[in-house]
Amino acid sequence: MSLFNFLFGSQSKIGFFLATFLFLPSVSWAECLLQQQLHGQKHFVCRAPGTSKSVHVLDLEGDFAKTAYYHGRFLHKEIERGVLAGVQIRTERALNELDQKDREKILLIKKCVINNYRSSVSREFKMGLENLYSGMRDSGSTVTWKAFEESNYMVEFSIFMDSLQRQMSQNSTKTSLKVFSSCAPYFVGNTLLKPIRKIAKGLRSIKMGCTGISASANSSKDGALVHGRNFDSGLLGYYENDQVIVINRQKNGITSVGIASAGLHYAGGISGFNNYGLSASLHELQTEGVKIKYASGRSDIGPYLLHSVVQKARTLDEAIAIIKNRKGFGAWTFFISDSKSDESASIELSGNTVVVARRQKQRFMGQSNHFLAPATAKEGYEYSLNKTLETRARLAHVDRTLQEDFGRLDFQWVIDRLTGHYDELVGERSFGRTTTKVYTAATHVMVPARQEWWMSLPESLPTNRSNFVGFRLVKDSDVPVEIVGTTKAWEDSAKRSWYDSMKFYIQAYLSNEQDSKTPYGLERTLDRLEAAVALAQESHIYEFPYHFMWARIKISQAAQEMTSGSKDHASKKLHQANSKLQEILSELRGKLHPYEEFQVHLWTFRAESLLPSSQQNTELIQYSQRQAQAILKNLKNTYPRQAELRDLHTSLSQKNQLEVIRESDIRFGTVE
Repeated sequence: MSLFNFLFGSQSKIGFFLATFLFLPSVSWAECLLQQQLHGQKHFVCRAPGTSKSVHVLDLEGDFAKTAYYHGRFLHKEIERGVLAGVQIRTERALNELDQKDREKILLIKKCVINNYRSSVSREFKMGLENLYSGMRDSGSTVTWKAFEESNYMVEFSIFMDSLQRQMSQNSTKTSLKVFSSCAPYFVGNTLLKPIRKIAKGLRSIKMGCTGISASANSSKDGALVHGRNFDSGLLGYYENDQVIVINRQKNGITSVGIASAGLHYAGGISGFNNYGLSASLHELQTEGVKIKYASGRSDIGPYLLHSVVQKARTLDEAIAIIKNRKGFGAWTFFISDSKSDESASIELSGNTVVVARRQKQRFMGQSNHFLAPATAKEGYEYSLNKTLETRARLAHVDRTLQEDFGRLDFQWVIDRLTGHYDELVGERSFGRTTTKVYTAATHVMVPARQEWWMSLPESLPTNRSNFVGFRLVKDSDVPVEIVGTTKAWEDSAKRSWYDSMKFYIQAYLSNEQDSKTPYGLERTLDRLEAAVALAQESHIYEFPYHFMWARIKISQAAQEMTSGSKDHASKKLHQANSKLQEILSELRGKLHPYEEFQVHLWTFRAESLLPSSQQNTELIQYSQRQAQAILKNLKNTYPRQAELRDLHTSLSQKNQLEVIRESDIRFGTVE
């Protein structure tokens, strides 16, 4: 019996109290407590000294399918309230935007596409899902199999729907025939273009953003390759609360560590590494080249495909071979580093198109969310100009700073960079084109040669403003990991109130995600925005996102009141919004990106156009419309493939701006 078990015991309440609150700093493994054990498979809960949140650690013998049962058995409550619930709630919310007739048609398309996925994926993946569900059920879960299984395919389905709406906008007949060949006549031509756009937009809330960094041992100051990533997801509020480390010790000699959230047994498909020095992270993109069907068992969903790489590959070349052989359904970048050869690679996947986009040895590499290889870039796109700008700005910022600090990099540098608030296009910003997003759910930094990793805890918002806990995998011990330390990201002490303001902006985002339709929901969002503004001003910072979103929410309130007949209240809110928009132009003159300036003029035009004719400022309407059109013309020339710009151009000439505003997406991602 180990000293740990002798002193504390896995079921001892006294032991739990002592280990949790006394934290014996000289005995690092005493901070991890065995919670459950079944058939040799173990569940620990670990908490580092000075932190307020715990992390689940599953120490499992066997491969993905064999061990999945114990994940479900040990953590069914955490799974039910975590990512599983988030995906289901976000999906249902998107479907609720449709009328009954359109909803039924979309559900038929969903059923068809998921049936095709199911017939295409590996037996190992399907067995893993079945075993995970069996473990949940045996532990008392009442979640239905249908809801559970479909949730694991929804991220691929969201990529498909985004692609479908884009292709239908460009050529509805061709796209209809393409889907008809796989799914039978579930819809006809243009009749579903509008609802498909709605559902695609709604499902973007379950997508993944993510910034990645791989710094070679040659570029570091301590001689160790470092691989880090932000996990940016609309599932903030569900993902981060029950973080899970999944350790798989396999008969093939590979021990892998996956870092994710309860229910994602393919944790290595988010962030992971193995004992052969490979580390990996997954990054989502958009493509017109989606696939929904392969021969039986010939492919897998993106997250599981990368997880299987961490469990099966010993070298970077083996990892690349696995991905090229399996291919995939949607749009992904598999970002992989090999500490043995001190190199990294970005493998881009667009349906069945797989290319090694970049490969660097003894250097460094950044990663974001757009295709770079010619073959995949031809099929790739971004669903908004905001997305086009922010993914490129993040990559440019990471690449520039990696170059500038070459030779001085380590895990702390990567943490500081991933938690940064610098917009490469305009300078310091809270959120937007920054590495830290409003919806950054977790930050992971791996040092595979030392079998070590650092992960943010969800103690505060932004999540990566919290403590980072360092873990190391250990051998031949009753406890599988040891805690090597805690750290935090660098912050400018002179701007403490500005950092504090970010919490309230994220709370406003979460409030808006939860309820963007009712008067109460909008007022709650405005209250959080006003709190963010006040704190930022204490640091003498005028934050564009805070003020602009306040104006947008006010205009949305007014549109709702006009619909319900409260025109006087609506007019007051429109005047308030326009005053704020003019204030933004004055305060940030010469400091806005052209697209941001366009947005301010666009929403000035929309708000002023909603006022009764007797209250309208005709000169302001004409001026803001001309300014918006002039900027938009230049943007269209610069970004000719960006379909959103054509829609915005059309909206500027529409007489019924009330309908335009009703259809506009006021979610906070639009301020990127």
